Amino acid sequence: MQLKHHSRALRRKGERGNVLAYTVLSALFLFLAVGLGVDLSHFYLSKTEMQNAADAAALAGASALTLPNPDRITTAVNRAVDLLNANKYNFNNKSFSVDRNSLCHPGEACVTFAVNLNDTKYVEEEEALTAPENIRFIKVTTPSKPVSVIFASPILGSALSLTAKATAGLSIPGNSRYCIAPLSAVQCEEGSTTCTLSDPRSESPNDLWGKCPGTDPYAIQKYTVKDAHGVETTKTCDPKLQFCPKCVYTVRSAPAGGPSAGNYNILGCAGKGENDVRNALAAYGTGCGCGSVSPGDSVETQPGVGSGPIRNGLNVRFDDYTGPLKYSKDIPPDTNVAQRKTGSGPKATYDGISYDEYTHPGTDLPTYDAPDSGPGVDGRRVLVIPIIPITQFSGGKTTVKITSLGAFFMQRQVTDTGTGADIRVEYIGDNINGIVGLNPGGTSTTNVVTPVLYR
Repeated sequence: MQLKHHSRALRRKGERGNVLAYTVLSALFLFLAVGLGVDLSHFYLSKTEMQNAADAAALAGASALTLPNPDRITTAVNRAVDLLNANKYNFNNKSFSVDRNSLCHPGEACVTFAVNLNDTKYVEEEEALTAPENIRFIKVTTPSKPVSVIFASPILGSALSLTAKATAGLSIPGNSRYCIAPLSAVQCEEGSTTCTLSDPRSESPNDLWGKCPGTDPYAIQKYTVKDAHGVETTKTCDPKLQFCPKCVYTVRSAPAGGPSAGNYNILGCAGKGENDVRNALAAYGTGCGCGSVSPGDSVETQPGVGSGPIRNGLNVRFDDYTGPLKYSKDIPPDTNVAQRKTGSGPKATYDGISYDEYTHPGTDLPTYDAPDSGPGVDGRRVLVIPIIPITQFSGGKTTVKITSLGAFFMQRQVTDTGTGADIRVEYIGDNINGIVGLNPGGTSTTNVVTPVLYR
C-alpha cells in the first residue's frame, strides 16, 4: 500500500506547472478573442461611418436629378463628391479625399447612374449625359480605404480594406407630399365636351385659354412623357381645356357664386380671413402656411376673399410692397424680379418673361433684375398649386378633392383688370424641383417626387 501511495505522489509531482501552462494559454486565447472583438467593433464602426457617408452622398446626388436638363447629371456628381469629402471615417480621423477627376478608377470613389433601380449596369457620368432625362437613380461607392488592425493582426493582417455603397433615386410618384399655395388651378373635367377655360364676365371670355408656342397658340399640344421606369408615351393636351406645359394662362379670382374653369378659388388651409390668405401667399416659398398635401387629399375652399389680398401677397415676389406687407426675411422678393416693365405708377404695363428666360438669363434680353428692398430668394416666382376639376366646386364654401399638383411660373406681377386679380402664369409641370409633370392625357396625376435612399 505504501508503494502505491508513493507512486501516485511521484506522478502528481510530475504534473506540477500544468495549471500554469493552461492558464497562460487560456489568457492568450482570451486576449486574442477580446482583441478580435475590439477590432471587429472598430471595423463595424468605421464601416458604419463609411456607409453613412455613402448614404448622404447618394441622397445629395439624387436631389439633383429633379433639376432641369442638362445640368442634373454633372450637378449630381458634384454634390455626391462634395458630401463625401465633407465626411470622415475611422472615428473621424480619416478623410476620403475624393478627386473629382479620378472617379471610378481602381480603389477610388465611383458615382454611377441608371434609369431603373434594378438595372444590371449603372453607367458613369459621361454615358449618363447622353440621355440625362431618363436617369432616376444614382449609386455612390466610397473609395476602398485601409483600416488598421490593432490586436488581431496575427489573424487578420495589419489592415483591412473597407468600402461602402449606397443607391438613391427619385421616389415613385404618389408617395410624397408637397407644400402648396392656398389657391386652386381650376380646369375642365377629363372628357368634357362642353367645358372650356373661359370666363363669361370678361369682354373676351376665351382670354383664359392657354397660349402655347407655335403658329397656332390654341392647337392641341403633343408631349412625350416618361414614366418612373423611363418608358415613353406620347400624350396630347388641349390648352382650351387643360393646363399644358410651356403654355401661358391668365387665371383670375373666382366670382362669388364659385369658380368657372380658368378661375382660381382660395383654399381654406391657410386660415379663414383675408389677412391669413395674404400672409400665407406672401410667405409661400419660405414658409408653409397651407401644409403639405398629396393628390387624393381633400381640402376646404374659402370663398369671399377679395382680389386685393391676393395681389398683395403674390406681388412681394416682384419687390412690390404697396400693400400692408413689408420686406422681411420671411417675405422676401425673388432674386430675379424682371418682368419687362413699361411705364410707371398706375399706368405701368408688364410683358413678363418666360420660365426659360428666368432659368437661363441672357445678355440680349432684360431677363434679370435684382430687387431693391433686400436680398431675394430663388424660386419664389414658382407656385405649386392643386389642380382641381370644375365639377368639384359648388356655390359657397365646399370641400374639394385634389386631383393633381401643378407647378406654375409667375411671368409678371398680379394686375387688377376690374374682374379680379389676374395672375399670368406659365405651366411648367415637370421642369421644377420636386414635381413630376401632369400626364396631359389625363390618365395619371401630377405628383411629387423626393430623393429616397433605397439600399
